[in-house]
Amino acid sequence: MDQKLKYFLYSQNSLNTFKSCPLKFKYKYIDNINWRLDSIESRDYYEGLKSGSEFHLLCERYFKNIPIGENISEEFKLWIEKIKDIIYIDESKIYLPEYEVRIKIGENYLTAKYDLVIIDDNSIEIWDWKTESQNSSYKNIENRMQTIVYMYLAKEVIQKIYNLNIDTENISMKYFRLKIDNYPITVKYNKEKHLKSKYIIESFINNISNLDFDGYIQKNKNHCKYCEFNKLCNNKNINYDIIDENIDFDEMIEEED
Repeated sequence: MDQKLKYFLYSQNSLNTFKSCPLKFKYKYIDNINWRLDSIESRDYYEGLKSGSEFHLLCERYFKNIPIGENISEEFKLWIEKIKDIIYIDESKIYLPEYEVRIKIGENYLTAKYDLVIIDDNSIEIWDWKTESQNSSYKNIENRMQTIVYMYLAKEVIQKIYNLNIDTENISMKYFRLKIDNYPITVKYNKEKHLKSKYIIESFINNISNLDFDGYIQKNKNHCKYCEFNKLCNNKNINYDIIDENIDFDEMIEEED
């Protein structure tokens, strides 16, 4: 195991990075390379990330019953109203915006930061705000690493924190693509999915731990056009119109800081 990975804090983003391309994982998490192009397209892209992070902050304030203020964009106002129309505040439920949990897996940890978790006596709802405009099929959403990690940790960690015994079938994840949808896309959970998620997560962490990052790392050429390291690997610019939609806004902003 590379010493930089000892006690490593994994996330859906780092696991998805390895899934996309092991060499990209090496650049980001072993070599700590922060590759950012200074071009009009990249500036627009990173401004989009910043805008998404700002909207997540507004949602956090709303669900913590903190005034969000009036000096916000018309687009943000529209999105907030969409959320208010869908999610009715019920004082009998627990609302956890920007909620972070982690679990120990071997010598490492796996973490998730949820946009919103809603808990009642017999269910857990995970909400995720998507402010980019990419469309995606239900199958892609159901199988993405974010879904796998977030729902797994909801069952393994969140219900234990609140001393609940919630059936796996009563855990759901709702992706709300605010630019293109009026209603969220709901992914249901069950025991079979939970066991599969456990296997996928542990397999990825095991594969990463046992990979020789000092040796030759094969890149995934099919992912290059989505990757910010395309210039570094292939001397080709990235097309920011098709960049990987699984990047998490909050985590991406933290990596850029």
